[in-house]
Amino acid sequence: MKRICSRLLLVCTVTLACASAATAQSAKDETTKLEGTWVGGVRAPAGKAKGGSATMVQISELTIKDGKITSCKDGRGGSLGNCESVSLNPAAKTMDATGSTKDNKGVFQGIYRVNGETLEWCAANPGKGRPKDYFTTPQVQFHMVFQKKKQ
Repeated sequence: MKRICSRLLLVCTVTLACASAATAQSAKDETTKLEGTWVGGVRAPAGKAKGGSATMVQISELTIKDGKITSCKDGRGGSLGNCESVSLNPAAKTMDATGSTKDNKGVFQGIYRVNGETLEWCAANPGKGRPKDYFTTPQVQFHMVFQKKKQ
């Protein structure tokens, strides 16, 4: 009986170690997909901004490198804020950024999806809770759509 329990414990330990390694590899693969420079913008509420455009705020550059957003610039090249770190959970498809903008500071909880060369990220202002879907609600959450910039 003791021998069976020992073998069962060994099998469980090996299985958990393999699952943990697979999760770590998945996170690394997902991080690699996000690395690079992206261009796009914040989608307007209900898909319409002034002049009928679907984009409310142009983002000329969003650069993700080494687990951080190293650059985020508006359509005129001005900084949209500072990012200290980005936390990914590929299994839950969450991406949280810790940093500050002109009006907010803290953790911007978000959800994301990548489809080929398109990144969609919906993030909420600190204290507003994680978005459940991809849409913009001014002062609460922002649905951003980006295309990967060719290097």
